[in-house]
Amino acid sequence: MKRWIHILLNILSLALFGLILWWGGPEAWLQILDSRWQDVLIACVLYGFAGMVSAWRLQVAAESLTAGWVAPWRRFFYVNMTARALGLVLPRALSSLGGKSVGLRAFGIPIARSVWIVLVDNLFDILVLGVLTLPSLLLFRDLVSPLGYYLFAGGVMIVLALLLWWGILTRWLLILLTWIHRIPWLSKRIKLDTQTAETILPAPKPALQLQGLTLVLSLAIGLTYFFIARAISISVPLSAILASFAIVQLSLIIAVAPGGLGIFDLGWLGLLHLIGVPEDQALTFVIAQRTYIFVFVLIWAAVSVLLSFTVKDSKEQEI
Repeated sequence: MKRWIHILLNILSLALFGLILWWGGPEAWLQILDSRWQDVLIACVLYGFAGMVSAWRLQVAAESLTAGWVAPWRRFFYVNMTARALGLVLPRALSSLGGKSVGLRAFGIPIARSVWIVLVDNLFDILVLGVLTLPSLLLFRDLVSPLGYYLFAGGVMIVLALLLWWGILTRWLLILLTWIHRIPWLSKRIKLDTQTAETILPAPKPALQLQGLTLVLSLAIGLTYFFIARAISISVPLSAILASFAIVQLSLIIAVAPGGLGIFDLGWLGLLHLIGVPEDQALTFVIAQRTYIFVFVLIWAAVSVLLSFTVKDSKEQEI
């Protein structure tokens, strides 16, 4: 992306979020200040749990793509939460891809392989949330009930698991690489041969583990938003929150501002309006989730730093 386009999109994203803040008015902040602390505490714990699961998923991805033990889980948790903290002030591509890759590089993994591990880690977000979009859209169109949504979501997860177990996605990648190598200028830029391609995706067993961890991660974050809504006395069905999250989270792919500022918030606003949440309550929720997630990230980033101090360096272990 050209620099001036990137700057313009950041300005527009900040302006959009500023408009949401102005639109919400002081009433939204008063409602947030009157939040039920019990629900806020539950949301904070759930968000921390989500961060721990995300660190575990990154560890599984790293070990499956390097064929060996890399580092203790606490180190991965530190890398993961540090990247999220950086994402509060830096573009997502830089904080997530760059921050995690540098962290993996510190574990002794070559930088090219580190970048690919992070990409594979993010790929499972896209796979899981992408297939969950279909039942979400059906729920929004009132074509399925909340129970039907859960059953349909479970069904598509089973189908995805079978595709991963049978290695169908890997075979699709090999077919794609075969076609790419027929295009000279693409073949020069994507320096992957068939033998290398077989090692750039996890084997079926760790792939299923990555899918399961991604599902738990998404559920934990979805529940975080559900309890944030409860904390500010906004009644939204859990199924609607989970369905909205699956779609809104995918909007981060095109978001350029730090934390998806503007685009991510507009996504929540639009989907809440679609399911019938009053405008003032939807605005309050959008502002509240941005505020609380900001605080939660800082809290758990500090916890991850403290946990990282409990890991002995290799030199200390030898002594």
